[in-house]
Amino acid sequence: MADRIQRALDGELPIDTLTPTERAEVQRHRAMIGIALGRIRRLPTIDIAPAVMRRVAAREGVVHRTRAAVAAAARWLWSPRAVPLRPAYAMAGALGVLVVAHAAQTRPAASEVAVAATTAAAPTRVLVQFRLGDAEAHDVTLVGDFNGWHPEHRLHQIDPGVWSVDVALEPGVYHYVFVIDGKAWRLDPLAPRVTDGFGGASSRISVLAPKARS
Repeated sequence: MADRIQRALDGELPIDTLTPTERAEVQRHRAMIGIALGRIRRLPTIDIAPAVMRRVAAREGVVHRTRAAVAAAARWLWSPRAVPLRPAYAMAGALGVLVVAHAAQTRPAASEVAVAATTAAAPTRVLVQFRLGDAEAHDVTLVGDFNGWHPEHRLHQIDPGVWSVDVALEPGVYHYVFVIDGKAWRLDPLAPRVTDGFGGASSRISVLAPKARS
């Protein structure tokens, strides 16, 4: 981050002394800070100390029992004893080892099962169309909290002065603005306006799940 931008965010440098590009950069950072603080303030207070202590105590008990079982098994294995083994029993044991080895080879790995479960639980995305009318613009991009406030989504001119882009979003609430010719921020006139508490503003959109929309 540039030194002048940082000083403006800290209140050390008046906003009026910045260039239009620097003011847009300050506004972008303020919007990001305001959105992040708003989400943090809405989070409930969580005390995880009791749960952590219960898990630590349970883990210590499991470790103690495991060590005792391993020590007992070692003593049994290393104790000398005579073990009569008949030919039929030996063949049965060998067959058992082969069956276990074959099952281990054909059993799906735990990582494969986890990947399949993650894929099945992936949230459904909704295709959202963002549109802006500006006959003077030569280049329009879309920035918001869904793309880290970076101009990754470029709008295309579908009619003279009409710009549009489709973005696949998960259900939720998002904040965004349009960037005109890489320097001017423009709010969506058809969306609610939200202020960040630092003098900046953005547009808000609520993306509903397919069931909720039907």
